[in-house]
Amino acid sequence: MITTSHPSNIAAMNKELYRYLNDHLAGSAGAIGIIEKLADTADDPEEAAFFRELGEKVETDRTILKDLIGKLGESSSSLLEAAGVATGAASRIKLAWEGLEPGHLGRFEALELLALGIQGKRLLWLALAEIAPLIPAWTANFAELELDAIAQRDSVEERRVEAARDALSPS
Repeated sequence: MITTSHPSNIAAMNKELYRYLNDHLAGSAGAIGIIEKLADTADDPEEAAFFRELGEKVETDRTILKDLIGKLGESSSSLLEAAGVATGAASRIKLAWEGLEPGHLGRFEALELLALGIQGKRLLWLALAEIAPLIPAWTANFAELELDAIAQRDSVEERRVEAARDALSPS
């Protein structure tokens, strides 16, 4: 168990926490690209607007993560963020191969990937809420962030289920 009583424990906690936050930051970088593609391929203006708004929310969460990293006395990892962008690009190639337009398998899989990622973000906020009392500089409202993640996940999940029917139902 890491306690705050010994400086080496704090440094170890910061190292692991720094990696954890950067891993989520990298994942969100990949998600942004997928969200943009989903917005671009939406055949309904309201659907496109939903994805653009979701992208803005993910960007806000990225800003929060960068702020939390900064309050640990660190800066975000350009290398890990680039890895997230590259992973997202590779995913988009595979998904585009399957088709990102409504009714195609790639769109269903993209929505599934987003739903899983948003659930991961929800779990991130829960984990950070547990350790936030150890880091007084953190003032984020993790309970509110978790609720936002739940709402985002539920909205994407509705679209994922619809996309499953469209892509997977026998013709």
